[in-house]
Amino acid sequence: MGPTQGFANPVQWELFDPQHQFALSEGAPCPDGEKAVVLHSATASPTQYAVTQTALSTDALQNKVLRLRAQLSVQDVQAGAGLWLTLYDGTKQIGFRNTQKNLVRGQSVTGVQEITMWVPPQASRAVYGVLLRGPGTVRACGVHMGPAQPAQGENNGQSVAVQTITFAINAIRTHALHASLIDWESRTPPLLELAGAGSAEDLYAEIRRLLADLHDGHSFVMPPATAQRLEAQPEQMPVFTKISSDVGKISLPALTSHSAKRMQDFSRTGQQIFAQAPDMRGWIVDLRHDRGGNMWPMLQALRPLLGNGDLGFFEDRTGKRSAPWRAVAQGVAPQDGGPDLSRVPVAVLIGPQTASAGEAVAIALKGRPNTRFFGTATHGQTSGNKSFALPDGGILAVAAKFELDRTGKRYEGPVQPDGVEADPDKAERTAEAWVRQGL
Repeated sequence: MGPTQGFANPVQWELFDPQHQFALSEGAPCPDGEKAVVLHSATASPTQYAVTQTALSTDALQNKVLRLRAQLSVQDVQAGAGLWLTLYDGTKQIGFRNTQKNLVRGQSVTGVQEITMWVPPQASRAVYGVLLRGPGTVRACGVHMGPAQPAQGENNGQSVAVQTITFAINAIRTHALHASLIDWESRTPPLLELAGAGSAEDLYAEIRRLLADLHDGHSFVMPPATAQRLEAQPEQMPVFTKISSDVGKISLPALTSHSAKRMQDFSRTGQQIFAQAPDMRGWIVDLRHDRGGNMWPMLQALRPLLGNGDLGFFEDRTGKRSAPWRAVAQGVAPQDGGPDLSRVPVAVLIGPQTASAGEAVAIALKGRPNTRFFGTATHGQTSGNKSFALPDGGILAVAAKFELDRTGKRYEGPVQPDGVEADPDKAERTAEAWVRQGL
């Protein structure tokens, strides 16, 4: 096949066709004089695919921003055609991007596809090409792999994308527990360059890669549309289950909202459960489906069990501790504490879906008198996230604090049960039996 344009030497295209349904050929010359790259299939199903591929050494290109660009013209393509780019360190894949969310499709449609990607220092080669899914024909012209250039006519120093990446870099560098793992002096310039040249999707992909390099397993970023969808989702409320005549169970779901009304509804629902079940002399707290979000309404929902004392602490990377945790939701009007159940037997059910704020609730129950944990280890996101609104409307959450229980024990990794039981039903029966022993 013909050469790839850009800074690379001419290379040959190869076909990767795992189902043997596609053909790769050279098309008529494109407007730039280069021959088109053509992928075609008359027999492929909508789920089958093939790609062209070629490799490029990234020697001397590390820590730079590259752009893959092509004009794709499709004929009778319904599943879609696009571009893809993978980075390798030897045989290990260390980066991948494609245009899956914006494929070109239709009876006779032409569109420009782009991928912009930062090349990490350990990258040794890039492999890239054109993708076709399902039957039809895609003709690629102007395939270019080269250094990314800022968009023409745009004041990149004032662009929302540059403001967003600058804000994200500063927030992560200032607050992240493991910010020292990143070489900020070499990492920052190409990220700013990418913000001036790449798409919003490329920008968020690189922020995710930056967060992944913190190795905290908890920091994350959401683009504006995702953040808006999350906020619009209805919240679940705590649920009461009567286990026996004198043992009750309260199940806490995730709660992502910071709306005063939703927090108030959540915590009030929890406290009403205890107030309306006066015959329960022992409790099971089920955190197995509490994937996290906002820990404070969760603590307030359990206030009758937790009492008014200290429940835990945050500690930043300098060793400075926060004020003690209390079973009070910030921004929520004080409520009647309900019955005092701070010394009744409580069995706590945890598992791999107990995460983030759900794990903070588990930590708040650690050290409580007459309390035991059953199930399996939690997810392991036992750090406190600090959240930021990004200039473009996205949300950035950075693991900025360690979590300590009321005894001062720091948690770095999963919360462990006292009694390991992988079978959910058996874990619940064992928890009930333990509670009944303490009645």
